[in-house]
Amino acid sequence: YRGRGALLDKGGHALLAGVAVVTALGTLAGCAIKARDMLSAASVEAKIATQLADSYGVLPPRVHCPAAVPAQVGSKFSCTTELDGQPLTVSGEVSGARGSVSVRPATAVIVMAAAQAQIGRDLARTSGMTVEVSCSGPALLVARPGRTFDCRADIGGIQRQVVVTVTSTAGTLSPRVLPYRPA
Repeated sequence: YRGRGALLDKGGHALLAGVAVVTALGTLAGCAIKARDMLSAASVEAKIATQLADSYGVLPPRVHCPAAVPAQVGSKFSCTTELDGQPLTVSGEVSGARGSVSVRPATAVIVMAAAQAQIGRDLARTSGMTVEVSCSGPALLVARPGRTFDCRADIGGIQRQVVVTVTSTAGTLSPRVLPYRPA
């Protein structure tokens, strides 16, 4: 062992104490997180893709996650994907002992058809009239709170412009009907 950085006792015998410490630490670390105590990226990505597809009525998107996620309940991680060509980060958490995960988009994901229907119901309730709403934009809109998008509403036969503001990452919307301006 001489010349290779090994520790020698007075008799010239190699000391294994350093190796034993390293081995013990490696064993302890192995106890805390073994390969079987990790969820593979492929497994987590597939679960998230399925949840996103089910939630938003799209084909399962390609998801990119860390190489491995600790399988402990409560372990948190972030993954990235695209929905309708728009980047999306999702925050995930291991929620069950068998590797189930729950995810939450870091920004709002607005399903435009559902948004149009909800805005129409809200405006019909407040106006007491039949309302049809049509919004511009993609079928899914990935947006941070504060972002706005435009809609047109037919309220009792009168065309009105509606500016909709995304108010939370949960997808809460606040529509504002602009004042009527005759053509």
